[in-house]
Formats: sequence, C-alpha cells, structure tokens
Amino acid sequence: MGHWECHYKRERNHAYYPSIPLSMKRINLVHFIALITVSVFFIRCDKEAVIKTPPVAKFTVSPANGLTTTVFNFDATGSVATNEEDTMLFIRWDWDNDSIWDTGFSRAKKFPYRYYKPGTYSPRMEIRNDAGLSDTIQLTIQVARGNSAPRPLFTITPGSGNLRTEFFFDASKTSDDEDSLNTLRFRWDWNGDGIYETPYSQDIQSTRMFDTPGIHYIGLEVTDPQDVAAIQRKSVIVSLANTDLVPDFTWLPEKPSTADTVQFDASASHDPADPANTFQYRWNFNKDDEFDTEYMDSPIFGYQFPAEGQNFVTLEIRDQWGLLDQKKDTIWIAHSNGKPTAAFFIGYEYGNLTTNFYFDADKVTDGEDYIDLLKVRWDFDNDGSWDTDYGKEKTASFKYPAAGQYRVKMQVLDTGGLSDTTSLVVTVSGGSNETGLIADKKNNMFYGTVKIGSQWWMSENLNETSASKFCYSNKVVNCTKYGGLYNWKDAMNSAITEKAKGICPTGWHIPSVAEFQQLFDFLGSGSPRQRLEVGGDTDYRMFYAGQRSINNRYEYVEAVTSFWTSTKASGDNAWVFSLQKDKNEYYRINLGNTYGFSVRCIKD
Repeated sequence: MGHWECHYKRERNHAYYPSIPLSMKRINLVHFIALITVSVFFIRCDKEAVIKTPPVAKFTVSPANGLTTTVFNFDATGSVATNEEDTMLFIRWDWDNDSIWDTGFSRAKKFPYRYYKPGTYSPRMEIRNDAGLSDTIQLTIQVARGNSAPRPLFTITPGSGNLRTEFFFDASKTSDDEDSLNTLRFRWDWNGDGIYETPYSQDIQSTRMFDTPGIHYIGLEVTDPQDVAAIQRKSVIVSLANTDLVPDFTWLPEKPSTADTVQFDASASHDPADPANTFQYRWNFNKDDEFDTEYMDSPIFGYQFPAEGQNFVTLEIRDQWGLLDQKKDTIWIAHSNGKPTAAFFIGYEYGNLTTNFYFDADKVTDGEDYIDLLKVRWDFDNDGSWDTDYGKEKTASFKYPAAGQYRVKMQVLDTGGLSDTTSLVVTVSGGSNETGLIADKKNNMFYGTVKIGSQWWMSENLNETSASKFCYSNKVVNCTKYGGLYNWKDAMNSAITEKAKGICPTGWHIPSVAEFQQLFDFLGSGSPRQRLEVGGDTDYRMFYAGQRSINNRYEYVEAVTSFWTSTKASGDNAWVFSLQKDKNEYYRINLGNTYGFSVRCIKD
C-alpha cells in the first residue's frame, strides 16, 4: 500500500511594518521602527503510486452434476478481493464456455441455471474490480438427459359464444423441454369431468360446438414420448345470446295516448345470416326486467299504457335454436281523459219497509275533474232503468215497497263523457217498526236505528274505532260483522253513572238495567230472543257476538251475546244482559268489568 511524504521549503523573507500607537509618539519614540521578519514556508506532499492486484475468482455449483431437468445453483461467494479498496466486485457468467458471456456484469454472486441438452459443460465465471483487473475460473459439469413434463398451452377462439358458435381450440403454443412439438400427443375433455372425449392424437387443433348454455370447463392433456403428461384447464362461456340477430319493431299510432291500445309489430325482426330463421316474441313494457308476456308466435301485440310520459318497451326474440336477442326503445305516451272511478256506500245496508235507505257517492274520483264536476245517477233495484237523472248531488235516499234483497247500481259521469259503474246490495225485511240512521259523516260514523215500543235503539252493535276495543279472535273482519267487544270502563268512557254517554254517538247513551228491562217487558214473555235476532220482527238485528273472558280468551261466538248496561253493581262489577242461541230466556248477570262484551246504544 502507498504512503504520503511531505517536504518543507522556505520561500522568501518579508518585512512587516506595524503601525505605531499615538502614545509612543508622545514618549518621543518617534524614530522607533520595528522590523519583524516573517518566514513563509510552503508544504508539498507527494503520493507514492498504489499497486493494484486482481480479485481471486472462485465458485461452486450444486449439484455437481445433474439432468436436463435440474436447476443448478452457481455460488461465487467464495471469490475475494485482494485490495482493501476493492469494495465493488462485479461478476459475469458463460454457461457453456463458448466465449460468449451469457450475462452482463453484476454484483450478484448467486445464479440459477438449467441446461436443456445433455452433455459436458464447462461454465466459466469472471470477476472484476473497479480498476478493471479480473480473474476467471471454470468448472466441469456432466448433464445427463432428464425428462420433464410437457407444458400444455391452448387458446379458445372466440372467448365466448352461443349454441351455434363453432369454437376453435389451438394448442400450438404447447412446449416440452426435451421433446419437439410433433412428438407430443393431445386429447381433449370437453365437459371438465376428467373423462376425455377424444383419443390421443398429434393434432394440435380442434373445434367444438356446445348444445347447452353455461360455463363449460375444457381440459387439455399432453403427453410426451416417455408418457409423462400434464394438463391445462380453461373455461368458455356459452350463452343463449346471439347478437347477429336483428330484433326490430314499430308501433301504431305513432303518437299514442293513455286512451290508445298501442299495436306493436315485430315482424321486421330477422337473421341476416339465415333468412329462413323463425322466431317467437315476448314483450316487457316496464324497466323491471320482468317480461309482461310469454313467448308468442305472433309478432303483433296490443298494449295500453296506464301512465303518460316516457315509457319503456323491450322486445326479445327467440329463434328456432333457442338463441335470443333484444331491442329496447322508449315511447312517449300523451295524456288523455281517463274515466272516473265509481264508489259509494250505504249508511246501513239493512232495513225494513219503513227505512229510507241512505246512499252516498262522495267517494267517486277522477284523474282530471274535481268531484264537484262529476255527475251521478242511481238505479235502486238494478232493473235496467235508471231511477234518477245525472246530477251533481252525490247523496240519495230510497224506501223500498217490498221486502227482499236489492242490488243498487250507481253510475258516475265526467266532463269528458266517460263513465264508470258500481253496485252494492241492501236487505229489506218485512218489519214495520220505524227506522232511522245515525249519520256522522265527519267522523265516518253511520249506524242504523229502530224504534221498539217507545225506545229508539241502534240496530247494530257499536264498532267505535276511537275507543279501546277487541275484535273476536283478534280478526278485524269480526269487528265488521259483530261490532267491537269492550270492557265496562272503556264502554262507559270511565264514567260510573247510569245512562252515561260513554262511547255512544252524541244524543245516545249506554242503556241502564231499567231501559233493557223495559225492552224485554215490551217484547213479552214469549220468545224475546227470536224477535231480537237477525230476521226477527223487531229489526233489532242481534248477532251472537261471543265474548272476551277475563283471562283474555275469546269464546261463544255464534252461541251467546251479552250487552253492557250503564248500571254499576257491587265492587268492580256491572250488570249485563245476556242471551243464548239455544234458549228463549234472557239473563241479567252481575259480572266483573274486565269482560269484553257488545255495546248497543239507546237514544236519550
């Protein structure tokens, strides 16, 4: 290693004349001159020449010998530098010693390499430092013939198709490290089930059409002359879509409205590749992807759009092979006058020869007209002859001359001349007791009434929705038929005095024991039950509504009915009048106020 040597040389003398302080002048040192001589030296250092030596090349290979299937690992970590300054060493390799370096210089000291042909090889390694000095070494390796598996590789053209697509399978990119392509054998599994439909052959290409849609898994097995085999698998999608088909349709009228039945015609649909191809057709008139029709042979279909504005139409055609294609289009539907909707209700659908039945059609509606502009007319017995002319008054009354059931028909007419009709049924008994109607239209409360003796009674059970009520078996339909079931506190609306209004309509109240007793006294001792029940001559129309017991069980429907009175008994009890379907007697019972019974109101 070189070293540094330094030489010192006196160059020249310099005189230095410092300034004289003023104080020295005052002590008469005027002629004092100080001469300072400074010797300046320059240093020169010379570097001795550095002696460089090349690094020492060394490498090992593992395994020392092998086959054409062996990956040899070359390791040059044993190579060393001979100078301390050689911190950067570079290595390159010549695997077959043909005087052509197979790699460039690199600092990596480990390399894998595989020989694909048998023989004796003398791999060579060169190591070089940054001064360009190098060393080279080589070893000898014996490589015998091995046998690796082929590498199957195939393509599918096209990548997807339909039942009429002929797929082309090409395995020409298959390779083998030891054997040439023309010595390999190929066979195909078209179903992905491991069962090969073709025998081994040297054909590297094949074609296939599939008869079912779906994802088909394809297997290619390749074997070499030593019967070493390998498999590649791929998938291909086969659908029912055929984009070569041309679905097409027109419609008339060209500018339809909601009043028109639009005629769609798909007869222009065709197959350019096969003019003789035949089709079936189905239609969707929404954007919900659910077709509104089944497949039809006819290309013509009529449809009336319920909504104006932009609507969407999809035509799907299916050819004789089951292949499909669609066309979607938008159609603008103009507004047109729609017919009104007829609706009415009956104040109480049961009565007798004295009843003036009440009919109310204020629930009629129309998309264009206000209700005040709509006109209605009535046919009270559905005999085909209208009993009234059209009028804007929406209510009507009618008294029937004979007992029976009658279908009442109402027709509504809008300003555009369109109409709608609906009907309901009334039942008229042969009774002669005076009847009436509690009509609270604001609160949608309508109850029939009947006068029995000197008392006015409701002719149906109370079904007051604003109060806490129970429907038999918790089914709303039972409240509609039998009315609600109430405990005494709710029926009385928390009052405890006799003849309290409770939950009855204004002007009516919960009857007392004495008022119920007056009713039964008027009916006499014969068969009060039969006279009160539905079909009886009083038109009281009593249903056997059952009860809700104190353990919350529903029982005795169509067998027993009980009515709360407003008369309190001892403790938490109250008085109840009860009747059984199989007994003529009535019962006055003192029961706990948590039972659920029916309520009939009596007029004040």
